[in-house]
Amino acid sequence: MKKEEIIKNSNYRKNLGNFGETKATKYLKQLGYKILLKNFVSRQGEIDIIAKDKEEYVFIEVKSRSSGTYGKPVDAVNAEKIKHILDVSRYFIYKNKIDNKLIRFDIIEVYINKKNYFINHIKNIFS
Repeated sequence: MKKEEIIKNSNYRKNLGNFGETKATKYLKQLGYKILLKNFVSRQGEIDIIAKDKEEYVFIEVKSRSSGTYGKPVDAVNAEKIKHILDVSRYFIYKNKIDNKLIRFDIIEVYINKKNYFINHIKNIFS
């Protein structure tokens, strides 16, 4: 693959991911979630969205796909990604002193085609 193709593919994936995170944020707000942070980064990794659903803190991974070539979006959340999400969430909990609170881990899949998009919200995906 040529350098230009790599850059083009990288930009496409970044734009696809940004689009998915924007749509996921809008979706969550419509459901009454309070968005606390987007793209929370620590040494351990990143969490796309941290929100509150009533009294529950929700750590959300957003995965977007424009085709089925690489499988379902949820399939991209492998054991290594789960470890990073758990590590970052522990750091967030420690840093913000929110021990003994309800927490949940969700995945939002965003399926995108040329004219539309569809959101699949998978709650409590792992603990």
